[in-house]
Amino acid sequence: MQQNDVKANRRAGRLTVRQKYFYEHGYRYPGWEVSGTDGNGNRIRKRCADEMSARLWKTAKEAELLNSERLIRHLSTHLTVDQLAAAEALVARLGDRYTLTEVGDFFFRNHREADFKISLAKASVAFRGAMEGVIRARSIVQLKSTLGQFEKFVEGCDLHEITTADCERFLRSLRGRDGASPASKKTWNNYRADLHLFFEWCADKQRRWLPSNPAADTPRFKVEGEHIEVLSLERARALMEYVAEFKEGKLARYFALALFAGIRPGGELEKLAAHPNLIDLSNRVVRITRVISKTGKPRQVTIRENLYEWLTHFGGDLLPVNHDRELKHIRGWFELSRDVLRHTFVSMHIGAFKSFADTALESGNSEKIIRDHYLNTSSLADAQGFWQIAPGQAERKVVHLAS
Repeated sequence: MQQNDVKANRRAGRLTVRQKYFYEHGYRYPGWEVSGTDGNGNRIRKRCADEMSARLWKTAKEAELLNSERLIRHLSTHLTVDQLAAAEALVARLGDRYTLTEVGDFFFRNHREADFKISLAKASVAFRGAMEGVIRARSIVQLKSTLGQFEKFVEGCDLHEITTADCERFLRSLRGRDGASPASKKTWNNYRADLHLFFEWCADKQRRWLPSNPAADTPRFKVEGEHIEVLSLERARALMEYVAEFKEGKLARYFALALFAGIRPGGELEKLAAHPNLIDLSNRVVRITRVISKTGKPRQVTIRENLYEWLTHFGGDLLPVNHDRELKHIRGWFELSRDVLRHTFVSMHIGAFKSFADTALESGNSEKIIRDHYLNTSSLADAQGFWQIAPGQAERKVVHLAS
């Protein structure tokens, strides 16, 4: 055998013959096995009844492998030695699962070269600047902390280089208070929400800094005991009856917008009060602009018949003089948690109208959030009755809630 043939034979692999006992259907029987690997590292196994058959098959298989190796090595190619070695290494990694053509097709279908390149650090600064005055100051502080940690984790790479795998690895790296155990599911969800908000802003069509949101496909955990508090029909009616009588209904429009339009207190309602023209009674919509919206995304909320009655029956400023003290009094009297009125709006909306898409558009939540947290949190009867709550229904002037 020539020296080149010997080298090719080594590359093609050597096969061995040995006697073995095989087990099948509960029986043990003797036989002969030919075993080894081909030139790509693929495993070869062949059972034979006797030694002669095994050695004949081995000789034929080695000749086949050697001829195949010679054929491959003598084909002309425009690839460099390094490129050919890289291609062979990739073929070995892929095995018989995928071909190079399939891998290439997948890459070109899914890879998008960034139209605009910006560092993660600069994008973070721009995002937080855009959120000033849109979301609460303490939320800005939290976003700065989350994005700062993430920037260190990915070692300050460019924004377009971030992948879903990077986001998930970062979330898995979070630790609990003891510094050793994994962070709680709630902490995971909070950090994930910050990343999602940031990347969604970067991928917005106004910027297109990213083709898609890399945090969108990271999992969000369901937290044990996580519960959305919703007012019952009776409590919602009692609240509106009370505010209708409280100091001639000076806060009735405020609570009606919070309850029947789902507008967030502590931010959105206060900003809306400075732009009363956005309450468009002629077109029956409340326009929540980008500047007013907590998420920075505009939305429109339909003014349904009962909300229209509340808005036209009562007048005055949306936030009159001394509103801070009076709002605190009413919320304390009815034991209202911060977002319970908005939660009630979303729950009663999906409960009465049965449309994830419409509820998502008017609330500014995703359909997934609504499906996971608000579906079936109110009965159909309560939801339908909720949209009938209007001024002048109560026979009693003041309602005292049982403890």
